[in-house]
Amino acid sequence: MAGWQRPCSPLPVDGHAVSRPTESPQITTVLDPNRPSTRCTLGAVFILRFIKRVASLGIILIAIAAVSATAALLVLPRAGTIITAHEGTAADLELNVLAERSSMFASDGTFLTVLTETENREPISLDDTPQPVIDSILTVEDADFYEHNGVNLRGTFRALVENINAGGITQGGSTITQQLVKISLLSSEQNLSRKSTEAFYALRLERQMTKDEILERYLNTVYFGSGAYGIQAAAETYWGYKDASELGWAESALLAAIIRNPTQFDPTRFPEAARDRRTVVLNRLLATGHLTEEEADLYKLAPLPAERQEPISTKPRDYFVEEALQALLKDPTILGGDAQDRFNLIYRGGLKIHTTFDPSAQAAAERARAELLPETEEGFTVAIATVDTHSGAVRALVGGPEFDREKFNLATQGLRQPGSSMKTYVLAALFEAGYSPNDVVRADGPCSFPDKTSRTGRYTVGGRFRGRQSIAAVTRASNNCAFVRLGQVVGNDKVAQAARRLGITTLPSFAGDLLSLPLGVTVVHPMEMAGAYAALGNDGRYNKPWYIDRVEDRNGNVIYQKDTDDWTKAVDTNTARLISEILESNIISGTGTRARLDGGHIAAGKTGTTNDFVDAWFVGYTDYYATAVWLGNPDDATTRIRIPGWRGFGGGLPATIWGAYMNEIHEDLAPVDFPEPDRVKGGRYLRVEGEIDYCAGTSVQGRTAGTELIDSDQDGRADCFRPIPTTTAPPPEPDPQPQPDPQPTPTTAPDTDEVLPD
Repeated sequence: MAGWQRPCSPLPVDGHAVSRPTESPQITTVLDPNRPSTRCTLGAVFILRFIKRVASLGIILIAIAAVSATAALLVLPRAGTIITAHEGTAADLELNVLAERSSMFASDGTFLTVLTETENREPISLDDTPQPVIDSILTVEDADFYEHNGVNLRGTFRALVENINAGGITQGGSTITQQLVKISLLSSEQNLSRKSTEAFYALRLERQMTKDEILERYLNTVYFGSGAYGIQAAAETYWGYKDASELGWAESALLAAIIRNPTQFDPTRFPEAARDRRTVVLNRLLATGHLTEEEADLYKLAPLPAERQEPISTKPRDYFVEEALQALLKDPTILGGDAQDRFNLIYRGGLKIHTTFDPSAQAAAERARAELLPETEEGFTVAIATVDTHSGAVRALVGGPEFDREKFNLATQGLRQPGSSMKTYVLAALFEAGYSPNDVVRADGPCSFPDKTSRTGRYTVGGRFRGRQSIAAVTRASNNCAFVRLGQVVGNDKVAQAARRLGITTLPSFAGDLLSLPLGVTVVHPMEMAGAYAALGNDGRYNKPWYIDRVEDRNGNVIYQKDTDDWTKAVDTNTARLISEILESNIISGTGTRARLDGGHIAAGKTGTTNDFVDAWFVGYTDYYATAVWLGNPDDATTRIRIPGWRGFGGGLPATIWGAYMNEIHEDLAPVDFPEPDRVKGGRYLRVEGEIDYCAGTSVQGRTAGTELIDSDQDGRADCFRPIPTTTAPPPEPDPQPQPDPQPTPTTAPDTDEVLPD
């Protein structure tokens, strides 16, 4: 029959020969496209190419295209009903609240860190989003965004055809509005019901929000991989940019490329796939006229980010931030709610957290440590805690070595014996009980007292003969025997009570039974010591150290403001002023002279050294700041301090670090004197009941070669003692050096340990 042609045989695809197996040797046929007989062959080639490209997209693409088309067909007859219902009765769609990271700031507004868990997001406005980002994402995800009403049938089929022609997914089928609905309101399940609902919701959302509002929400919602949600977090994560405005065309094209599959196109894990996908985006931008060919070629050569950046911390990186975070999590008076509520608010609520942190004070503290503390094999370190004297606001916090290496915070978690810095609480108990700095007490040593908590039945402290001295004098000399006596005079239970009122929470319940309590044998936190001493410079008003000044929600509303008038009266005003006067003299002429400040600044403070030079302290304050400095081995509470050039006294390196640090942070401050205390009568001789005392009429002044017991009433028992005068003038005695206090265990007093004053 004329014009008839036989059915086509197996044909070449893409210009390559194809073969068909037969019983005879394989025959290869190459077709000539110019021959009329091959017309049906060329048509078959086109069909086979089309089928091959469809197949390359996979079953998933075909299913998605079918579902999208079906959903769109369902929308057509019902769209009018949906719109009409929206105009009359349909309630507005409520998009879920975006999880938004919180930000933390220093007291001067300096940015400290962000707090985020699974969704790292910092929303930005559409006006602040670079145009290349907008153009790149719209071109690939929804080129007709500003023309359709939420559902774009034409765009869906066009994307399907272009994807088939390209042999892969180059354009999305769903509109940006539909994607936003899916992310915010629906699941990612692929079925007819979900797609139909998605389309209906998209129509409603387009009538509820403006195009710009939808696009802004989408750009802040979409996931870019590596925990980054939204444009700002993506700019930080992949390039380390502080602001999304730094994104250019090459970066924007990559972000648009990532959206389709954040895992598959992660440039830090699969660079080749990411580069190929970015090329697809750049080609689309070229085709739509956003880029010239030269520009597109140039951006194709731009390097991909090789690793994820961390331009800002998303987890605590220093001791202060960690303490502030724990305060937010644990203290219900700040954010309210239960623990889970507070967690969600911190990590998802977009809070602006303003802290008490002073960056300049922190830098000065770290500088003093770095410049004055030598490195040793034993790893000796210092902890520094600084609070505002009048408010208790924590200004600086050095918790030990580098935070990344040692998460344990020695300033707030460390429990070490305070040594003679505990004697300040003895003064508080004495003056609250009506005693005077001018009252006198025996300062001779060694001294020994009956002690029911000791295995030997007695508690013995070493020392040298000093005669009788005023309370102020024995404080400056940090005389141990004198303070053991003073503790018994006023009652160590009263000493423990005074310490607790001043914020020391670590004393055991039996602290009042310890004869050694005044010598610092129980354990304390450096931060609590700073807070306690601050109260003495604040006329006895105690403020618990605090970290959070105020908290704002994501809309800028203040939801928490610290009440700076939240203090308790720990000791009487005059008690605090009397102690300040004594501790000021201690820095001028006592064991704390290395802590003197320049520029006329007045400071008060006390040293502390424990038995065998294990812990060394200096705690002091001015009218501006109170600071505690602890020195020791962070890992071993029994290691003797051995630092080249320094003995292990609190009046040595700790006082020197304290002075250098406090000098720096007071440079631009005007000197302020402590208020004068009211004068109180004094001169009483304070005795320990039952202790063998000096014989009547005995002079206790001048140098002695020791003491001798006397049987004054000739009843066969020694009932008093007297000094033995020296027969020759000894060489001049050097200025007294601070000596260590005893270090028993925190639960028992030391047994017959000879302890020298610090």
